[in-house]
Amino acid sequence: MSSRNSNIGERKNISSAKADPSYPPHVHQALGNQLSSLLNQRTRLAVGRDVSVSGRLSFSEAVRIEGHFRGEVTSVDLIVVDSAGYVEGRISAPRLVVLGEVRGNVSGAHQVMIGPLARFSGQLEAKYLTVCEGARVEGELHVVPDAGDPRNT
Repeated sequence: MSSRNSNIGERKNISSAKADPSYPPHVHQALGNQLSSLLNQRTRLAVGRDVSVSGRLSFSEAVRIEGHFRGEVTSVDLIVVDSAGYVEGRISAPRLVVLGEVRGNVSGAHQVMIGPLARFSGQLEAKYLTVCEGARVEGELHVVPDAGDPRNT
């Protein structure tokens, strides 16, 4: 089975995707070590390529979206919107990586990374935000780091 035709629920170590066209080398180069550490985490496929889903999804693990999703998606861990992924609606997770397109609201995030060819439109609340050169961001951004974090000095 090829990684392009992944089955729903399949686990994938997305760091091994360096050779996978869905994660071209410029994505890894643009975000460097921060992205590599997130992409080294195994994720469960929530919405596969060529799949469109509407509704409400809730996960207790790291997940990735490779297809189209409209609605609300939450995770207690990491959500990755793949380079072919599209989410319209509400996203809530401590960590979010956008490599595709997100239109809607992001809340409850500790760390958000928007990749080099990604598109974000909407309202975003996070403690830390990384936007790569080449990304398109439009909307209302609220970035408020922890008060005690030494990076704030």
